[in-house]
Amino acid sequence: MTKLGVLSIFARTGGYLKPDDILNQLRPVPDRRSLYSYLGRLRNQGLLERSPDYRKGHLAYRLTARGRARIEYLVRAGQKH
Repeated sequence: MTKLGVLSIFARTGGYLKPDDILNQLRPVPDRRSLYSYLGRLRNQGLLERSPDYRKGHLAYRLTARGRARIEYLVRAGQKH
């Protein structure tokens, strides 16, 4: 599970995704609690935003403009090596 990999999933969909939707697209499949924690950290970094109608059992995130910029940075940084 890499930052670029997780953010790219959000970029492809363009909308809100539930953590379980992300979990099903990652290989190898990470621990569910680890993914929830990781998505929270990405939100704290400003790369994801939580759905405005967040309530227990309905958690969803989407990519922010800062998240899109981070994808571009990570892709450029990877091409340099």
